[in-house]
Amino acid sequence: MEVINMNKNKEFFNNTIVIGILILFVGTSLIPSICGDYNNEKDTSFLTFYTFDKFGTKECKVEISTIAANIVSDTFEEFRYKITNDPMSSETKTLKNSFVELLDRYDLIPHGLSKDYIVSLLNPRWLQEIGNNNLFRKHNIPCSAASIVSNDVISTQLSHFGSAVFCSLAGTGRGLIFTPIIFPRPRLLALWSSFSSAFSTAANLYTGHGFAASGSQTGIALGFWGIGLSFAIPGEPATFGFGGYALLALVRADDIETYPLNQKPVISDENPSNDKRDVPVSLSELSFRISDPDGDRMSYWVTTDPDIGSGEGHLKDDGVYSVDVSGLEYDKSYSWTVRVSDGKDSVEKQFGFITEMGPPFDPFDEGWQYRKKITIDHNIVAGNLENFPILISMIDPDLHDEVQFDGDDILFMDNDGVANRLFHEIEEYDGSDGELVCWVNIPNLSSSIDSVFYLYYGNLGCSSQQRPFRVWNSDFIHVWHLGENLEDSAGFDDGNDHGTDVVSGKIGKARDFEENEKDFIDFGDMDQPGDGSLTTMTFEAWVKPKSFNDECCIMNKYNTQGSDLTSYYIAINVEGKFRSSVYQSPGSKTRSITTDAYAEIGHWIYVTSTFDLGGTNDIVPFIDGNEVSDIQPDSNSDYMRDISVSDDIGRFKAEAGTRYIDAEI
Repeated sequence: MEVINMNKNKEFFNNTIVIGILILFVGTSLIPSICGDYNNEKDTSFLTFYTFDKFGTKECKVEISTIAANIVSDTFEEFRYKITNDPMSSETKTLKNSFVELLDRYDLIPHGLSKDYIVSLLNPRWLQEIGNNNLFRKHNIPCSAASIVSNDVISTQLSHFGSAVFCSLAGTGRGLIFTPIIFPRPRLLALWSSFSSAFSTAANLYTGHGFAASGSQTGIALGFWGIGLSFAIPGEPATFGFGGYALLALVRADDIETYPLNQKPVISDENPSNDKRDVPVSLSELSFRISDPDGDRMSYWVTTDPDIGSGEGHLKDDGVYSVDVSGLEYDKSYSWTVRVSDGKDSVEKQFGFITEMGPPFDPFDEGWQYRKKITIDHNIVAGNLENFPILISMIDPDLHDEVQFDGDDILFMDNDGVANRLFHEIEEYDGSDGELVCWVNIPNLSSSIDSVFYLYYGNLGCSSQQRPFRVWNSDFIHVWHLGENLEDSAGFDDGNDHGTDVVSGKIGKARDFEENEKDFIDFGDMDQPGDGSLTTMTFEAWVKPKSFNDECCIMNKYNTQGSDLTSYYIAINVEGKFRSSVYQSPGSKTRSITTDAYAEIGHWIYVTSTFDLGGTNDIVPFIDGNEVSDIQPDSNSDYMRDISVSDDIGRFKAEAGTRYIDAEI
């Protein structure tokens, strides 16, 4: 089968244990647990919500579906982050209100309490006063007395310590959480302990500085005010979560870092923009913007390949910076890399551009010795085309005798004499017999008059004249020829082979997918163009089936966004008929059609299917270049719609996702 192209410890710890035993004996309860990734097979789970205020603890335990528990858990995770990272913002306040609405929806608010009371618990009046008059935050004045982080020289379990005063406090983890002691009121003490997978943060309400604790940990909060959740599945460790405010928070953990956690610098606004084409060779500088969310000063380093210049800068503020470049050549691909560090974290981004096409020239003046005239019969061109890649496949003894061994001196021009270069990519060249298989981009292909261009060869001193990145324009997001290598001719995602063999194909080489070996090719995460602009997607393949023992998957593309999955699929079924389908989850929706056209064992057939990505998921199949009208919806299609013809056939587009070619033939 050949596929042409297809459109990621010490005293504190000991004291804590003693306190824990005392709490058990005075009769306070244990909160079993919350939030995590619940991949259990049970349909229902128990979820308990707690309030901690000056009147004591109230709880409400309900049995809900695991899906609903996941929804509550995910929303709580966002709430947990925002309450310490940005406790004063309107966005956080809105999130708190949404969370309370969610609690009410699942009957998790304790009896006798109202939604408004829970909201007031999460947004106490004094918190707003702090936010409106916070000189520390306004002037970014750190307060060393507000938080302490210390680390032992020898790292052992619970060897790190963190504290914060008058702080917002939140955490999750697996293990045990003890309800605070009522002594008698207001609430005096809260204690939690987790044996693994715990994460807690505390940040001073004035300065925003605090600590983040991860791994196994034990913690104490004095004067805690807030909420808690617990979630437990029989046979699994308990998981807990809490969020609110405390006069003092003390934690020992496997790892402690200062909080807020350092945020990495950001590189943006590159110029030339990434993948820009036709960049003037007179370009004199590369520019980019660097910024740091924490306001840290940064250092940067810039390199280019091929080397046209480099540079660096140190202790820079947010802003636009540039590096001088020179010596650019025509028709050449360049990449440049920017690395930025804020002293704690480094980020790196690579960009690329292609320079403008060179001026007209006469190849004979530049060392070429021979040329051949090539004519395209206009009668085989259905309509006028622009920037169309045509296939040249030929065996010519002259290309054996007078061409470099790797075909580097093969050149195409749009006319004889002084003329413009035509960009080409060599898929296969065999110097032993002069066999050439290549693709040439024709700027204007006429359906009314013959198109003429010229093949030059015989320049033993020149470098490679190929320009694959110029052959395939923006309509071709990914192009793979499936020959000796699996490189993407469009320059993005190369393939990863899983057991296929290289064989002779319909065009050049192909890949053999053995039925018993379950061979396939993985093209990874396809992120081009990555801006959501695609409206159609076309799969194409030349296929030669060897049997119809099982359904043969020709092409499959997965597109995932969070928990949503869409799969686009083309196959030959056990009857030899072609099937195209779209599967969507959640909802297990399938749209599938089967053609009445048959494949023949041992014969090459050109298979194409176009999918509409605009929400309708219409499917249009083509066999040997002709639209198939004799189609039938499969019985499992539960959201069939009318078939509509796309005008994007011949445009090879794809969206982000994991794609592989898999054939059991």
